[in-house]
Amino acid sequence: MIKKVFSLFFAIIFVFAVAVPAFAALYEPENPDAEVIYMISLDNGAVICDYNSDHKVAPASITKIVTAILTIENCTDFEHVITVPAYCIRLLDGTNSSTAGILVGEELTVRQLLYCLLVQSANDAANILADYIGGGEIETFVGMMNDFVAGLGCKNTHFSNAHGLDADDHYTTALDLAVIYQYCLQNSFFSEIAGTFTYEIPPTNKYGYTRYLRNTNNLLNPGIKDYYSPYVKTGKTGTTDNAGRCVISSASSDGYNYLCIVMNAKFYDFDGDEVDENMAFVESQRLYDWAFTNLRIREVANPSVYVGETEVRLSKEYDYVSLVPEVSVTALVPTGVSAENVLIEPYSELTKTVVDAPVKKGEILGKAAIKYGGQTIAEVNLVAAFDVQRSTVKYVGDILLRLVRSKPFKLLLLLVVLVGVPLAVAVFIVIPARRRQKKNTVRVVNVKDMENRKKK
Repeated sequence: MIKKVFSLFFAIIFVFAVAVPAFAALYEPENPDAEVIYMISLDNGAVICDYNSDHKVAPASITKIVTAILTIENCTDFEHVITVPAYCIRLLDGTNSSTAGILVGEELTVRQLLYCLLVQSANDAANILADYIGGGEIETFVGMMNDFVAGLGCKNTHFSNAHGLDADDHYTTALDLAVIYQYCLQNSFFSEIAGTFTYEIPPTNKYGYTRYLRNTNNLLNPGIKDYYSPYVKTGKTGTTDNAGRCVISSASSDGYNYLCIVMNAKFYDFDGDEVDENMAFVESQRLYDWAFTNLRIREVANPSVYVGETEVRLSKEYDYVSLVPEVSVTALVPTGVSAENVLIEPYSELTKTVVDAPVKKGEILGKAAIKYGGQTIAEVNLVAAFDVQRSTVKYVGDILLRLVRSKPFKLLLLLVVLVGVPLAVAVFIVIPARRRQKKNTVRVVNVKDMENRKKK
């Protein structure tokens, strides 16, 4: 239950993250040797490099990070011994794919199989763990994988197997992988395995000698200078005909943490040494070197610095209020960048141009983009820098003016004109006139008629 609640909470965080505006990347690769390159800060989510992060690509064995995290979260005993089912091995016959040489009937612990999975990138281990967690059905486990990524808000990822061999309807994007891998890294056991360079499996019921596993992620291999990065702490590789060379990794140094994804990279002799290079490693190494050398956290907005103003009506003493950042904001920027190199630009459509007093210090009146080199690197609310009191006289006058200008008042005035004016004319002009006319009228009397009336 706790795992489900945590998963839901994490999913909500990432859905919110996806909903906010994306900021421009700080690094633009020149002539990249990969279809997709994506790098973000694990500290604040800043996008360092974004090259086709929304392209759907084959994930190859990077698929195994989902197989691993689901196994870890659904297993209560990592020392549980699994007897390898025959069909888990037979499914890989003829694929010529990466395995740990696991044999039918061999007895291995869940822990050992997880190391085979992430260190050796063993497809046989993937099938065995999928069968175990799926209750004897690999298809059930694959369904769990798709439910899992959907729960994280990944709408452009779908799996058809647990190991990553090319298959119909088996795809992902770097954006989705970044969400998935960040989730995985929250688990210390996952991070431990994904950062292990070598691992030993002692003799088993099928092998009489110790087997040594070496991580396929050569960013961890100090013996290969063309690939090794001293910053890299974890990772997972992948290679198929359709996916090309792929690697996802995380790196840390001096309090800075990054995640890098390279998909469908080339494999060729790029440096002329007559040896073909895996460009997924080269591109990752190159990007990590640049980030750790050139990027630093700097304050790019301070509440004490005025960045604009808003007109104030009905004020007792001011006709404007200054706007300042709501909070101090830090961002990753290239070394040497100072506050003078950063522009805080209010969004015209989100910032009020005029407000009525009273205005309280700290009241949100707008929003601004924080820009470096023409690129938005952060955002911040803009607030009033000081209080602005209201003038009672101006306030009452404004109420009266608004009343006069209101539609009901205009309708009432029209009614007065249409009804009151005719009524006033009748009362004060027409009726008095008639009375005066009646009073001044001379009555003509017939004398003979009056005599006749008297005789009677």
